[in-house]
Amino acid sequence: MAGDARRLIAKNVRKLRSMRGMTQEDLAAAADIDRSYISEIENERFSISVDQVEKLAVVFGVEIYEMFHPATAEKVIEADGP
Repeated sequence: MAGDARRLIAKNVRKLRSMRGMTQEDLAAAADIDRSYISEIENERFSISVDQVEKLAVVFGVEIYEMFHPATAEKVIEADGP
């Protein structure tokens, strides 16, 4: 369905950023992306380019394809574990 990928990326960016204790400003600086753009991504207002997805995946330490998977944040939680 249209918008599913945007929704999944937004969810994963919010969750992964939160799990790492990062602010939008922290993430923006680490990924070399404008902070307002991070907000727009998280709020599903903008479609994100493949280049931007790659930058975020690198910062979060996940594979690019995992940014599109509904269970990515849960997998990261399990991997980081206690």
